[in-house]
Amino acid sequence: MYDEIFPDGLPLSPIQRIKNSNLPVYLYGMGNGAEKMLSVCVQYGIEVAGVFASDGFRAGKIFLGYTVLSLSEVAEMHSEGFIALVCFGCKSSDMRSYLGKVKKAGGTVYMPHLPLFGGELFTAENYEANADKILRAYSLLSDDGSRRLFRDILTYCLTWDPEALFLGETNSYVYPEFFRGLNIETAIDGGAYRGDTVISLSRDLPGIKRIYAFEPDQANYSKLMDVIVPQVEVIPIQKGLYDKECDLYFVALKNRGSHFGNDGIRVEVTSVDCAVREKIGLIKLDVEGCEEKAIIGCENTIRRDKPCLYISLYHKTNDIFELILQLHKLCPEYKFSMFRADVCPAWDIILIAK
Repeated sequence: MYDEIFPDGLPLSPIQRIKNSNLPVYLYGMGNGAEKMLSVCVQYGIEVAGVFASDGFRAGKIFLGYTVLSLSEVAEMHSEGFIALVCFGCKSSDMRSYLGKVKKAGGTVYMPHLPLFGGELFTAENYEANADKILRAYSLLSDDGSRRLFRDILTYCLTWDPEALFLGETNSYVYPEFFRGLNIETAIDGGAYRGDTVISLSRDLPGIKRIYAFEPDQANYSKLMDVIVPQVEVIPIQKGLYDKECDLYFVALKNRGSHFGNDGIRVEVTSVDCAVREKIGLIKLDVEGCEEKAIIGCENTIRRDKPCLYISLYHKTNDIFELILQLHKLCPEYKFSMFRADVCPAWDIILIAK
């Protein structure tokens, strides 16, 4: 089978390249990302020499049993070079600056792609096992820019090369621009957070009249309740979106790790089909790894109304192709596009269907 994405074959595993280098390996950054990366290193037999931060950032503290060094200290210790595994996220422009300093100090940089919720690393084995699905999803993208972005993201996921991700960067992250000119009166905002999408839709879609805003987190919901926009009825609902009405446990963290799981705060979830009966013109889903389930809970609405869709594709390892195929099967008439926000690593990847 000819592979349009990797016609010359899959790239060498970054894990193997790191091992082959025989250079000391450091985690660059602290927090949840570093904890995940350390687990990956243990799993794949990569010895971690330590942890470092950018010069001026919290050097000297103890993290994961390591004394946090500064970049300058690591460079001074390893004149022969070192490996830096990036374990934090930020705007791409800032990341370029940080990585430039590491490279200038003699570091070889990898920015690992670690799934936020569920799934293994996106390895060559994963790609080969799902090649038919991946190439099918790729063929369903309707424009050259989206296909190029899809290729760049997969290249990054398989290589951990930040330059591949920078190639797929877009600075546009305004919700309604893809739907401007369409007659959208009623919208579903799944994962409404504190009302950012509500405000954006209300401002930029002149025909919008009503927005159902679903947000399970109490702190975010309290802020959402305060959002008032002229001439638009905002209906906040303190529930998550799922494939049915039930209770789940929500782990609310102060980072991108907030998710539904087996412990945490018990919250109610519902489905779009259960909660809303009227005609829907737009559905946005950014529901912390529950997108597949939430789409199942929209099936009747999607078949009936064929609303525009704005779906997060980055929470689980295989979302980038599985969700495209799921939606195509549900509504073959959809045309799909993708874009990505100005952020690293590969977060905020959005699928547009209309």
